[in-house]
Amino acid sequence: MKFKLFILIVALALLFVPGIAAQGTPAPEEEEFDFERAYQDYVFTLDVYNSVHADYLLSKAQYEQAGTLVAQSKAQEATTKMLETRDDVVTTYLTAIRMRMVEAEGVSDITKNGLFSRIDSEVAWFKDHKKRLPSAGTLADLQADSEEASKRFMELTQTVAYETLSTIPFGKLSLMRTATGGILSDINNKVFQIRANGDKDTAIIERWALEIESKITRSLDKEIEAQALIPNFTSDSRNRNPDHRKTYNEIIFKLDESRQFLRDATEFIEEIIREITTV
Repeated sequence: MKFKLFILIVALALLFVPGIAAQGTPAPEEEEFDFERAYQDYVFTLDVYNSVHADYLLSKAQYEQAGTLVAQSKAQEATTKMLETRDDVVTTYLTAIRMRMVEAEGVSDITKNGLFSRIDSEVAWFKDHKKRLPSAGTLADLQADSEEASKRFMELTQTVAYETLSTIPFGKLSLMRTATGGILSDINNKVFQIRANGDKDTAIIERWALEIESKITRSLDKEIEAQALIPNFTSDSRNRNPDHRKTYNEIIFKLDESRQFLRDATEFIEEIIREITTV
């Protein structure tokens, strides 16, 4: 059986939540359920899966060597348990992503609700898949169940996971741009007053303000370019085998460029403030 999809999940978790420390046990029931709690649940479930998977490999090896009905029965039990836990890993991971989006700032409710609906659909599918596993009659049936889950993950689940994780930084960037634009507007109003009162020559300040406005515009352009890459996550007639990690990295690169333009704008704003306050 193939487990590459879980290598992907681990990589995503480490990439998107670097500030969360892995915990060996789930948080107490009375603790508020938030992203950190959901992430801890995922890490705990992943630890359980790694242990169960080791038992599965041992039972499989013993069955292949002995070939007895007893060994076959143990191998089937271990396989069922492993696949059930594997489904748990997917559902807890998706739940962690959902909670991360719940707490994300700057993302519209329409966007959030659309992603929530798709995440919930995937969680429901894997929970139902887990319930059906004990009814498998043979190891071959379990193999088919495993391949079904892998196919679902590759074609649908990881797509919504990547889209959700890619959408989160858009919200932060939007808030940052709005704040920068608001400060620039206040500066322009102040410069107008200074020029009207004849307090000082504002030519250089006005030129810097135009440069700040240009930086904000270029930041927005880069964000639009990043947004245009989101459809690349989806498999269709033009994109049969999407490279989710490549698309994600391209989006983050564009957003980093956008963020850098805003950082430059902020530095220019600081210069303008010093110039305005200099007598």
